[in-house]
Amino acid sequence: MNSRRVAMLVCVAVLVLAGVRAGSAKPAPDDTNPFAAADAQILSEIHDHSQAMDNLEYLSDEIGPRLTGSPQLKQANDWTAAKFREYGLTNVKLEPWTIAHSWMRGTAHARIVSPAMHPLTIASAGWSPGTNGVVRGPVVYFDAKTKEDFENFRGKLKGAIVIYQEPESLSPPRPENSNRELIRPMQVPPPVKGQPPVPSPFAALQEVARARNEFFKQEGVAVVLRDSNKPHGLLNMTGIGGEKFDIGVIPTAFITGEGYRMLFRMQKHGKVEVEIEMTNSFGDKPMDVYNTVAEIRGSEKPDEVVILGAHLDSWDLGTGSTDNGTGSMAVLEAARALAKLGLKPKRTIRFVLFTGEEEGLVGSKRYVEAHKNDLEKISGVLVHDTGTGRVLTLGLHDNYQDREIVDQVLAPLSELKLLEPSMVRTFGTDHKGRRCWLRGRTTRRSCRRCCRDGRCHISRRKRSQKRRRNPIP
Repeated sequence: MNSRRVAMLVCVAVLVLAGVRAGSAKPAPDDTNPFAAADAQILSEIHDHSQAMDNLEYLSDEIGPRLTGSPQLKQANDWTAAKFREYGLTNVKLEPWTIAHSWMRGTAHARIVSPAMHPLTIASAGWSPGTNGVVRGPVVYFDAKTKEDFENFRGKLKGAIVIYQEPESLSPPRPENSNRELIRPMQVPPPVKGQPPVPSPFAALQEVARARNEFFKQEGVAVVLRDSNKPHGLLNMTGIGGEKFDIGVIPTAFITGEGYRMLFRMQKHGKVEVEIEMTNSFGDKPMDVYNTVAEIRGSEKPDEVVILGAHLDSWDLGTGSTDNGTGSMAVLEAARALAKLGLKPKRTIRFVLFTGEEEGLVGSKRYVEAHKNDLEKISGVLVHDTGTGRVLTLGLHDNYQDREIVDQVLAPLSELKLLEPSMVRTFGTDHKGRRCWLRGRTTRRSCRRCCRDGRCHISRRKRSQKRRRNPIP
């Protein structure tokens, strides 16, 4: 079995076994391992009969990238719903939510035209408008750090091609610190019920970005170029339409790390002129998009739910295989294996493939809003959105109270060669939807015990991290 299949097998096994345990009652202290027989069945089924890689190849190759609001994403919704039905799940449905505008990528071309000719590789940011033809303008480095600094550029940006990020070195890559998790400070726990939420660490940056974009609009900036901050000519991708899927304020594109550093060097020595043309289009009215949902009903407590989830959408410059085809197909494979084996969890296991994650976790937030009256019946949530590489363990998000429960899941699975649970807390995926989302596995009782507001946010951890993003538009 090749390494890709081994990685997928381990991922699916952790998802399935954690889901089954969360859907079952907590064992008595004197039980040795009441789940041993079920564990062995699951591991054997996934090892010998897994369809995860076949499904991932179909999703990636035959359907392809799945931008929220695109026909490909709807095709993926329909296909995953059909697979859930084929595997014997119940209550299979597409749950709709609405975006303001769909977005279709067009072409994007750029080149330096003065003082020398250099081609540039760019790609429009999601929900960026086009340029309405070829635009040509001077490159201006907008190095304002605060809103007060904006005034230094008043009257100087009309028709400009603006860059605003100070580039970091692309090579050699920063060495990985193997002791990082051992020496990091403990993170502040979530507030107890009745206290205000902790401010988002990105809130201040997002406010500066909003004010910066508004200033660019007022001053007549022609185009904003953003650093992809990756080596080897790779492009990054995010959107500028926000959670509302609005039309972007300024035409914005990502440029390769090498191209951005060339512009940054050249503008320090004199005037640089760039020529750019971007063609993108938008849907002219709001449209429905969908989360795919399916269930294995609980045998004793069917109204209590454990959710296994991942996001089905992707950006559109690649096939969406690792972000997040891997997670989506692991969830689909978990459903297949459990249904085929006929295992009967006490609680309902609900499988949810969210959409709109890349634009701000929007599909999972809309799911929580639609099910707000059912949140107290959600016993746990495990979300997979960590890209490539082996699954190594579950993370506890600094919630020591859940350690015993997680140990009971992982300790018997010696053949998976998992590591000791980590206390690392992670952000930026669908477990952050709202309260009672748990990224991992726990029970409602333990959630109330340790946090009192259902915010145990247990996470999965992997050796390889997701690619770097530029989250601030």
